[in-house]
Amino acid sequence: MARDIRLVPGLRAVGVRYDDTVTLAEAAQRCGRELSEPARRHGFPAPEASSGGTEFYSWREIAAWLTRAGHDVPEEPRDLLIADCALRLADALEGTDVPPGTLCSLGLPRLQCSGR
Repeated sequence: MARDIRLVPGLRAVGVRYDDTVTLAEAAQRCGRELSEPARRHGFPAPEASSGGTEFYSWREIAAWLTRAGHDVPEEPRDLLIADCALRLADALEGTDVPPGTLCSLGLPRLQCSGR
């Protein structure tokens, strides 16, 4: 998606922000575990809203429920943290002339994105 934003002249993604409102599929991705119907008993948070047959939940309430159930749940989803760091790095490198040796020493190859 960030690559698609770069296709619009003058726009580029420079970070990631995530909302508290999630579907069950998004919540499962964030916590790295299936949130099946049997697993969602015993005080699982109720949906906050519904639209077109899709229910929306509070991520913070789901994370608190998982924590009470003994699961280790990061406050911020790891994949979004990594994406945010990558976009911030790409923004910092935009238009700068960083020697390839510097990038290699950090384990970062100098790559040109084609925007495909």
